[in-house]
Amino acid sequence: MKKPVFPRIVLLLVLYGGVFALLVVIQFAKQGGFTRRIGNFVVTGQYRVPEADTPPGEPNEYLLTGDASVFFGGLEFRMGSESEESSLRLFNEKGAESEILPDRMIVSGETAVFRLPGGTELSFTTQYAGGALELRITCSFAEGSRELELPYKPMRKTGMRDSGDGRFVIISDGLNYSFGRSPLDPERRVLFLKAGGAGLTYGVVPETKSFNPQDFIIPEAQTRRSYEEVLARWVDQNFSLWNRTVSSQNDEDLVIAYSGEAISRGTYKAAVSAAAPEFLNSGQRTYESSVYLGRLTDAYRSLAAADREKLSRLSRLINEKSLEFIKEPHVFEYFAVRGHGNFMDDGAELIRSIDPKTLPVDLTAGILEGYADWKQYRPLMENPFERLLDQACFVISESLRIAPGASGGDRVLVFFGSQGDAEFNLRLGRALLAWAEESGDASWAGVARSLILSVLSLGDSSGAVKAGLLISDEGDITVSGAPLRLTSARLYRILSPGEYYPHALSIGAPVNSIWTWTAAPAVSASQENNVLDISVSFPAGETHYMILRGIRAFTKIQLYNMDFRTDPQFERYDSSGWAYAAEEQTLLLKMKHRATVEHVRVFY
Repeated sequence: MKKPVFPRIVLLLVLYGGVFALLVVIQFAKQGGFTRRIGNFVVTGQYRVPEADTPPGEPNEYLLTGDASVFFGGLEFRMGSESEESSLRLFNEKGAESEILPDRMIVSGETAVFRLPGGTELSFTTQYAGGALELRITCSFAEGSRELELPYKPMRKTGMRDSGDGRFVIISDGLNYSFGRSPLDPERRVLFLKAGGAGLTYGVVPETKSFNPQDFIIPEAQTRRSYEEVLARWVDQNFSLWNRTVSSQNDEDLVIAYSGEAISRGTYKAAVSAAAPEFLNSGQRTYESSVYLGRLTDAYRSLAAADREKLSRLSRLINEKSLEFIKEPHVFEYFAVRGHGNFMDDGAELIRSIDPKTLPVDLTAGILEGYADWKQYRPLMENPFERLLDQACFVISESLRIAPGASGGDRVLVFFGSQGDAEFNLRLGRALLAWAEESGDASWAGVARSLILSVLSLGDSSGAVKAGLLISDEGDITVSGAPLRLTSARLYRILSPGEYYPHALSIGAPVNSIWTWTAAPAVSASQENNVLDISVSFPAGETHYMILRGIRAFTKIQLYNMDFRTDPQFERYDSSGWAYAAEEQTLLLKMKHRATVEHVRVFY
C-alpha cells in the first residue's frame, strides 16, 4: 500500500526550511543592531556582514556599519553621521577635516577599540584612579592624521553645572563626574584628542572634606617644646654614634656634623683632633670642612671652582627659562650673598611667570625658601613669591599622606603620586616651619614639624634613611630599591640645627661685595676712612678658619689691635694668622679667639 505523498513533501519542506534558517543565523550572527556592556560602560551600534573577500579579523573583532556610541557617567560619546553635532571628525597634518565612522570594534577585557578607515584607533577603557571610577579615552593616530574631535551629549536625566573654576560637573544617578583638565569645547560639546598628546579622562569626582592641618600633626609635633625635645634626643643619639665612628670614617658630612655640634657641647678640640687621617689627606676633603680643619690654600681654590660650576649651571637654567633652578636649596640666598643681583632679578621674573594653578609640589620648598630669602635680602622690594604662598600650601595639602609607623604612631610625608623623597621632605619641613613661625601660623608649623620628625623616624640603627620612598594604596610606606641613603650626618646638615655649621655669610653694608665661608654664627663690618673693621663671633679659646671673598688689595691687617704680617706657614702655628690670594681677592684667615668677638682690621 502506498504512503501518502503530501505529508512527505511537507516534511521535506520543513526540514529544508530549518536548515536554511540555521545557515542564515550562522551567517548573520554578527549583523544587526546591538547593545553591549564592556566593563563599566555600554556600547551601541550595528554589526555588518563581512564581504566575501574580507580577510579574517582578530579574535573578538566585530565589523561595524553606521553610527556607534559609548555611554558612561550620564554622557553619550557619539561616533555618528546623523548631524553635525554627532559627527566624528578627523584632521590631517594640513588641517583638512573629514567626517568618519568606525568600521570595526575590537573588545579586550574592559576595553573597546574602534578602528577607523585609514588605521586610526579610538580606545575606551574604565579604570579606578584614586579610588574613583573613570573612563579613559585615547587615540592612536595613523600616519598623516593629527587630531580627532569626539562629540558628546548628556542623556535625558543628566544634570550639568559650572564648578566655578573653569570646569563643569556632570550629575548622573547621584554621582558627580568631571573631565578634569581634559581639553574640550563645552559650547560645541566636543572633546579634542591630538597626536602626541595625553589621553582624556572622565570620571567620578571623589567626595573630599576640607583640608584641616590639625589632621596632619603627629603628637610629638603638637608643640614647639615637644618637637625640640624629640630633635634633641635624635641629635644626642647620633652625636654619640659620630663620636665612636669619626676616627675611622672617610666622610666629610660626618666630620662637619660632629665638629659643628661639638662646638655647642664644649668638646670642639677633641672633635677636630678625632678626624680620621685618611680623611685629612684624602680627595674627599673639600672647602666645606675647611672652617674647622684649615688647609685654606686648597680650600679657596675648591670654593672658587665649585662657585663657578654652580653659577654656570644656574645661569643656564635661568636663561633657558627653566624653573628647575628653584630646586637648588636657597638659591636666592646664594645669589644675594655673592652679590649676583642680576641673577636675582632674572630669577624673580621667572617666578612672576608661574601660573599658580600649575604650581607643582616639587617647587614648593623653593617657593617658601625664596619668600624668606627675598624678605631678608630685599625687604623693601615687592616679593615675587608672596602671591604663590597660598597655592603652595594648597599643593602641599593635596600631597600630604598619613601612614602608620613601624613601631606605632603615624608618619606624615609629602608624596609625588606614590613616590616620595626623604631629602625633599626634610627641606620642605624646614622651609615650611620657617614661614609658618614667621607668619604666626601654628597649624602649618605643626605640619612642618611633623614632616621633619617623620623623616627622622625612618632611620635605621645608624640613623640613616633611604632617600627614595614609596607609599602603597593602603597607605604603607616602604623604601625604594635604589641604594642611595642619607646618613644621620647628612640629615643633620640638611636640618642645620646648630649655630656653628659651615655656611656663606654676607658681610653686609657698607661693603656688600664681601662675603665669607665660615662657621662663625655672626660676621659684620663697619668702615671708617680707609679702615674696614670686620667683627667675628666664635667661642673664646677656640680656633676656626675663614675664607673672605671680595677683599681688595690692602696695606696691612691688624688682629688683636696689633699689626700681623702674613706667613705662608701661618696654619701651623698655635695662633691667628692670614694669607692673601690677590688674583682672587680672597683673604685666608685663621682666628684663635681670645674673646667671643674678635676684630679683623683691614687698612687700605
